Amino acid sequence: MRLRPWHRIVAVTGVLAVIIAAGFVILKAPPEGRGGEATAAAPPAAPRVMELSALDVTTVERGPLDHVVPLSGTLRPLEQTLLKSKVAGELRSLSVREGESVRAGQVIARFDDTELRARVAEKRADLAAMRAQLDLARKTWTMNRDLLAKGFISQNAADNVANTAEVAAANLASAEAQLDVVQKALADAIVRAPIDGVVSERFAQPGEKLPVDAKLVAIVDVTRMELEAEVAGSDIALVRVGQAVEFNIEGFAGKPFTGDVERINPSADESSRAVKIYVVLPNPRRELRGGMFAKGSLRLAGAEQATLLALAALREERGESVVYRLDGDKVVRQPVSVGLRDPGRGVVQILSGLEPGARVLNANLGNVKPGDRVREAGARVNS
Repeated sequence: MRLRPWHRIVAVTGVLAVIIAAGFVILKAPPEGRGGEATAAAPPAAPRVMELSALDVTTVERGPLDHVVPLSGTLRPLEQTLLKSKVAGELRSLSVREGESVRAGQVIARFDDTELRARVAEKRADLAAMRAQLDLARKTWTMNRDLLAKGFISQNAADNVANTAEVAAANLASAEAQLDVVQKALADAIVRAPIDGVVSERFAQPGEKLPVDAKLVAIVDVTRMELEAEVAGSDIALVRVGQAVEFNIEGFAGKPFTGDVERINPSADESSRAVKIYVVLPNPRRELRGGMFAKGSLRLAGAEQATLLALAALREERGESVVYRLDGDKVVRQPVSVGLRDPGRGVVQILSGLEPGARVLNANLGNVKPGDRVREAGARVNS
């Protein structure tokens, strides 16, 4: 039987469908190994072992420890003053500028005193008149007292004369006080340095008309500098006036400075519970300046023998002090109790949790966690 053309197309399409279906079944069939069994799964990888350098590990030791409290802050002159005008008027002269040294009592500024001199002359004239009136009143009272004794005048007349003398005496006292006021104002027209020091700032210029209490210059005494620092409440009982403090000053690398605790604040800060202390540093060569940053250490009572650990090895996790200790070839998280610290040496006292000879990670290595296996450089790891 002859197939028509469209019958041929249908037959070919059917054959192709059968071939494709067979291929799909072959591709989906699971691979077989020898003997028709499935291929076995790959064995698990060996646990990772991290190698540590000699600098990554430190050993807990025994030794003496000083209790050192770190201090830091900004230096400021112990004595400083801000000169202000005590009179109103024109500033005639201001003879110093920033950086110039001044001595106590040296004239710094002068104000126009023309009006003040006139007021002094006026009050002196008033005082002279009051004295004359008092002299006259006293003479009159002396005469009337005699007349009263002889019965020539009444008691009332004598009392009036005595009262006049008392009023004259009061007027004289008032005139003397007024003269003192204007004389002081005249003296205040000349401004003098109250301390030895250096001019740190100038606020006015000659020719300006200034009111009372206007700023003129600031003077600082840099021969003694002061540092204000805070000490924790747990340490303040060990601090005493006169204790020495060693300092490093910004800009003076390698040159140590020494000061003494001069004052201790009687009150603690309400928020931090820390207590402020004030340390004074002698500066006879005037090499230190106000505003410089200083870092120091106050050495308190310590321990002759203590279990010591490098501060870099100590961690704070969830409010707990811990270290990462090496137990064989594994890292173990070890809580510890700490005591005194010496930031200068970089060590901390371990009260419990570690014994001398223990090996711990010397720093936070980031990718090393408790439970990890590690190997120190040159050491073998147990399989």
